Amino acid sequence: KKAERSGLQTKIARLFACVGPYLPVDRHFAIGNFIGDVLRRGAIEVFGDGRAVCTYLYAGDLATWLWRILARGEQQRAYNVGSECPHVLADVAQAVSAANGGVNEVVVRSPQGSQPFRPERYVPSTLRARSELGLCETVPFDEAIHRTIAWHRARTAVRR
Repeated sequence: KKAERSGLQTKIARLFACVGPYLPVDRHFAIGNFIGDVLRRGAIEVFGDGRAVCTYLYAGDLATWLWRILARGEQQRAYNVGSECPHVLADVAQAVSAANGGVNEVVVRSPQGSQPFRPERYVPSTLRARSELGLCETVPFDEAIHRTIAWHRARTAVRR
């Protein structure tokens, strides 16, 4: 209501996980850490039991989605920005290893004495963004991983 009275035009984008250039490889982003493990030539470590389900949208698609929401989205309307293609976290680690030729071992580190639990699930519905704004993913998951690893390697080579 306040936005309407002030004439402020707002668009709402709810971001889910993404992968691509500038994704930190040493913070709290699982796929970023997996890529960091590849870049350091070590084992890919999955902390937890690896059963969490998540999705990843490529950063180039993310940018396109945000611009489209800004340009054409309805005011005060929320749009989920992410992929609807679910991946089990342990499989994400395997996909990152495969993108590096499969040379990185994947190690799942379940906490000792942990109780079985229902896996967490982070999968958005992007129906509104797709139907109202014509948005879609253009970069498949495996290609997004390849591009991200290549970008980080090129960036590291430039710094040397």
